[in-house]
Amino acid sequence: MLRDRWLFGRKAGSFTLQWHLTNACELHCAHCYDRSKRTILDLDEASRVLDDFTGFCDRHRVSGQVCLTGGNPFLYPGFMDLYRAVASAGHAISILGNPASREQIAKIAEVRRPFYYQVSLEGLPEHNDRIRGAGNFERVLGFLGVLREFRIRVHVMLTLTRDNLDQVIPLGERLRGLADRFTFNRLSQAGEGAEMDVPTREEYVSFLKDYIAASRSNPVLGFKDNLFNVFRHHYGRPLLRGCTGFGCGAAFNFVALLPDGEVHACRKFPSPIGSVRESSLSEIYDSGEAKRYRRGCSECRGCPVRNVCGGCLAVSHGRGLDVFRRRDPHCFMGDRAEVLAGLQAGLASLDTPPFQPL
Repeated sequence: MLRDRWLFGRKAGSFTLQWHLTNACELHCAHCYDRSKRTILDLDEASRVLDDFTGFCDRHRVSGQVCLTGGNPFLYPGFMDLYRAVASAGHAISILGNPASREQIAKIAEVRRPFYYQVSLEGLPEHNDRIRGAGNFERVLGFLGVLREFRIRVHVMLTLTRDNLDQVIPLGERLRGLADRFTFNRLSQAGEGAEMDVPTREEYVSFLKDYIAASRSNPVLGFKDNLFNVFRHHYGRPLLRGCTGFGCGAAFNFVALLPDGEVHACRKFPSPIGSVRESSLSEIYDSGEAKRYRRGCSECRGCPVRNVCGGCLAVSHGRGLDVFRRRDPHCFMGDRAEVLAGLQAGLASLDTPPFQPL
């Protein structure tokens, strides 16, 4: 079990490796945070990484969860071979990717159905297609039917910007009966996303209020953002598990592996902590840099919801803040009584099962 008792009392029984197999992608999304031409690990190197990950999980007595993504993970030359190897190793598997062909889904389902397959939508058709390309919205909706045909759990993720705040709840309505879970991440203003804007704190809190109210009648709306726990704490409700099951899980129960072997605490902003071409995962995990990301920002220390929150380091980075010192710019813990006035009617909807990583 992974322990963080010196900091926030966190104990994790699982560990997620978000494996970005390739940056190759047929889309050209306006907010892409990394379109760099990175080299890729060949299949032999990838197999050694998988063995190392399995050993890491065994030593720490945690269950392994491998999230295969990209770019488009299906464009990795050895995708099916690696998928079989992950399944044979006994790890939970999920896929974060683009719509795939029915034949591709049939192949992975024959090996083992992933725990879930996550695709992205950025709003209603016009806005989504402006971000992700013409016709993408309808392709994604059609693909959701393929996933349901193979009894694969469907997750849909939205990147929240100032321009699509008003489209999240209507999109959730469109996804009733099509998706099992619809959630959002706030924009990381890195890469091409640096040209886009995030809502102000006041706009974001107002959005969260509306989202909570809408969730009372729409079970597809999920709660992933750590800041939902500020609401829960204020009204004395049981806390949710946040982004990775322990709030910000950066370098705690989660790391991101890039195509060339770099390991980052979080994929949404530059947070390198080592390379699997130079060090083992255990050495990377125990490094001083990884420990810095686990601690998060000093302004969060002493906060009553820190063990399931920590804000979003990627959002802080995007606003030019020191992620090791300054708290999430959207956090409203300090003046929550004022900003949450009148919210009580919507909070019953938060008595839902907590977020399950994978």
